[in-house]
Amino acid sequence: MSGDKQRPAHVPEENVYNRIHWLVIATYVAAIGGVAILIINAG
Repeated sequence: MSGDKQRPAHVPEENVYNRIHWLVIATYVAAIGGVAILIINAG
């Protein structure tokens, strides 16, 4: 499997990400924060 795949014609160039997207990090932070709040309020 080659790491240098061609972009399909129907995918715009700005939708190609070579690194982790910032929204993925924001989602993980929000999920961890939500779980932490649940744990704190449960005890």
